[in-house]
Amino acid sequence: MTQIGKFQSIQSDITIAGGGLAGVCAAIAASRQGRTVSLIQNRPVLGGNSSSEIRVWTRGSTGGGNLFSEEMGILGELKLANQYKNPEGNPILWDEILLDAVYQEHNITLFLNTLVVDVAHQDGHIHALSALELNSERCFLFLSSVYVDATGDGFVAASAGLPYVIGKEPGETYGEVHAPEKFDSTTQGCTILMTFIKRDRTVSFVPPSYAYPIEYIERLLNNGGRIVTEKSNGCDFWWVEFGGQKDTINEIASITLELKRLTLGIYNYIKNSGKFDADTLELNWMGSLPGKRESRRFVTEYVLTETDILHNSVFDDVAFYGGWYLDFHPSEGIYSKADFCTQIPVDLYGIPLRSLFSLQCDNLMLCGRILGASHAAFASTRIMDTCALSGQAAGTAASVLASDQLKTRDLLDKSVYARIQALLVEGDMLLPGYYQETISEDIHVEVSSVIESLPGKECGSLSCNRDCFLAIPTDLAVVSSLFIDAKKDVSLHVSYRYAALPSRNSKQGEWLYGMLELKQGRTSVDLAPFSGKEATYLLLVLHASHGVSIPLVNKDLVGVLCGLRDSATYHHPLLSIRSFTSYGPENLINGYTRPYNRAHIWLSGKEEQPTIRLNLEKQRSITAVSLFFDCGLSEEMVSSRVADVDPHHNIQLRNGVSPNLVCDFDVYARIGDEDVLVRRIRDNYQRHVMVCFERCETASLLIRFLKTHGSEHTGVYAIRIH
Repeated sequence: MTQIGKFQSIQSDITIAGGGLAGVCAAIAASRQGRTVSLIQNRPVLGGNSSSEIRVWTRGSTGGGNLFSEEMGILGELKLANQYKNPEGNPILWDEILLDAVYQEHNITLFLNTLVVDVAHQDGHIHALSALELNSERCFLFLSSVYVDATGDGFVAASAGLPYVIGKEPGETYGEVHAPEKFDSTTQGCTILMTFIKRDRTVSFVPPSYAYPIEYIERLLNNGGRIVTEKSNGCDFWWVEFGGQKDTINEIASITLELKRLTLGIYNYIKNSGKFDADTLELNWMGSLPGKRESRRFVTEYVLTETDILHNSVFDDVAFYGGWYLDFHPSEGIYSKADFCTQIPVDLYGIPLRSLFSLQCDNLMLCGRILGASHAAFASTRIMDTCALSGQAAGTAASVLASDQLKTRDLLDKSVYARIQALLVEGDMLLPGYYQETISEDIHVEVSSVIESLPGKECGSLSCNRDCFLAIPTDLAVVSSLFIDAKKDVSLHVSYRYAALPSRNSKQGEWLYGMLELKQGRTSVDLAPFSGKEATYLLLVLHASHGVSIPLVNKDLVGVLCGLRDSATYHHPLLSIRSFTSYGPENLINGYTRPYNRAHIWLSGKEEQPTIRLNLEKQRSITAVSLFFDCGLSEEMVSSRVADVDPHHNIQLRNGVSPNLVCDFDVYARIGDEDVLVRRIRDNYQRHVMVCFERCETASLLIRFLKTHGSEHTGVYAIRIH
């Protein structure tokens, strides 16, 4: 029988407080490095703001306009599983995707409904966390050599005495353009979401007495983009924001009540004002918890700044990346007359490992929205996909600290952070500015075919009535021409720039300018003159011109996109390509696992069962191969959604698994004179696949691809032998 007030000791290598996406990714990362993990979550479900309790969908760099930049790693596995198992984006099933992923890791012990209430620490070292299981009378004492704070509010770090900031630093602190002149204690506020469903009958609604009346709500709407219709739903209500002028930690109860008054008042306004077609509309869910945007931000060994983001600072210890807008919300929230947000597009940028720890505590890592960032930089880093990547980085670093009995000061040592970076890259993380040399110099690659022609058939056109873009690697652009149609002779203004990965709408970087003379009809524009830099991406902008359009094809060529600069709907341009050598087999062992400066992918020709053979210089003892497939890295994969998405979100939702993903394949090892089947893979829906088999001595492996999820071409970024 449980003894009231008696603490049960829980011993593990690493204790992680917080079960949002950052905490989940941290736990899985540490577990996969062989560490035992205690994962503590104070709610009944995992996922934090993305959970079914709050229902904010996950977004990140791709949503910010950065192409080929969808966050992968552990988060990518979760999102791809969600696309396969939960294509409708049911937020309840998203909870189960997360729970299933944690339960599959046998090194993780999960404690749901468990609240950390005390941190035992001394002289910059955490000794234990005390916690209560809220739906029982059990008390726990968590004992570990390393701890990770993923709580969102930074309870563990603050209790351990780490310095933090709540509010906005003045511009002089970090030399930031978008910071206020003087310190401002306000923050971004909180939001409660709601979802509606249309019934086949009239549904009445009588508001509770505490809901704000229609007249009150009407005064708050129709300013700064705060517009509702009967079609509004889910994340459409993110701007119902409140609490930025209060203490979002200690006053969260009163903030929650105010948000409920506002949210139910808005629903009452839609239902009962007589201004909307809402007779059959029914409120089928409203959050009981607010989604919190901001509270503490910690002063870590390096504090990321707006300048780092805008100038794309390169960090030797880069550990993850961001790419969402600098997304500023007025602290008054719904009570502000200003626009509901100001979004400044940015290029994809790296974030250093030093932003995840402070030397003031020798065994604590931080991740999620509490990482070391100025308020202006936080406007971008707070987005959930970036927070999840920080979790994988923190969990991987924690595993190295725990396994080698190191302290946070050791993370400043290049040999240590380089080891962490290698593990992150192996775990399918993109680290901007970092390159890991291939370890496959003794491998000769043979493939059965390489793509020989542009995929697809011509199917319509993209009007250039607004600014359009073409994104293409320069090594492909130098052998390509773009077709452009014009209704009359016209001089078309163009601008262009180079980047490791292009952003369709960022104004950053060095821009070059030119003019295209188009004749009436179709013109073939040679792209070689715009390919002045090697091993980089070209972003060519065709400035708005009526009567000008880009002809399109109905299939994609990996690494190439076009579209409107202000739209997340992308297309595939009609090109004339003289050589496809940049899609050859050398990409499989060049160290890259996704587009970065180049497409870095092998694409097969149109054949039923394309193959890759890896020939080694000598026999090796092999137990596994890992493959990195194409999954459409410019298509957003959000955690949950409603049927109709308001256009202001500027998002093109993916439905189901990418057709480019490999579905079925077989792996063979050369034993004697025969290729012996060592593993069959069927119904794959992941991009990064580790294929394990019984140890064998061989000098040759053959991989035969049997089926994709729809594409005529098989695409593989990289293969690694283990």
